[in-house]
Amino acid sequence: MKQTVLAAGLFLITAIGLAQDIQVNRQNKTIAVTADESITADAEVAILEIGYHNYAPSQETAFRDNVRAAEQITKAFLDAKIPKGNIETDKLRLGRTETDEKWTADMKRDRQFHAQQSWHVTVLAAEAQTVVDVSVKAGANEVDDVDWNVVDPLALQAKASGAALAKARAVAEQMAKGLGTKLGELVYASNRAPVAKPWRGMTQNATVSTMAVAIREEPKLTLFPQKVKSDATVYAVFSIE
Repeated sequence: MKQTVLAAGLFLITAIGLAQDIQVNRQNKTIAVTADESITADAEVAILEIGYHNYAPSQETAFRDNVRAAEQITKAFLDAKIPKGNIETDKLRLGRTETDEKWTADMKRDRQFHAQQSWHVTVLAAEAQTVVDVSVKAGANEVDDVDWNVVDPLALQAKASGAALAKARAVAEQMAKGLGTKLGELVYASNRAPVAKPWRGMTQNATVSTMAVAIREEPKLTLFPQKVKSDATVYAVFSIE
């Protein structure tokens, strides 16, 4: 965590972009502080990107094979009791393949066309491992980065902003003591926190079935949920007596 003292004592602050200026003079003394703060929380939600990508010598074969695999994978989602509203199609591609010079002649012949489907699946963080296991068992061959989040990212950001403001006040109080005066009321504050990242909606009363029991002895990916972090920077101006 870091903090920067912008100014203290007697000066004139012009708040750019505000409807009115903050006037500072001998009758209206102020201290201005910028403070950064971060808040972390355990992940509550996981947004998984799961897909299937295949090649074939013909466009029709690539399409049919992909549809067959997609049906198995989506059926596994639904059999695991994931609500349809928590499953969204992400990528959907069908086309001719760009040849890789490292491929053998047989590979070039068998990979003239490719098809790809992927889905965003939103579940509780504790259920993410089971969903990945079930998906791979059903034939998924692509699992991209997991997007970990909290149920209410705006609330987490509000906590970070509140903590940054409290930190700014503590710094201002120390500055006021150094100036031999007392800190007064908050005159102005601005929050430069980044826009909270939205996440896809989720039916939260869903419980993923423990289908992973059947694949415990097979190799599987292991997920370790990340902490969710929210940053905020507050610029605050306080009066001094």
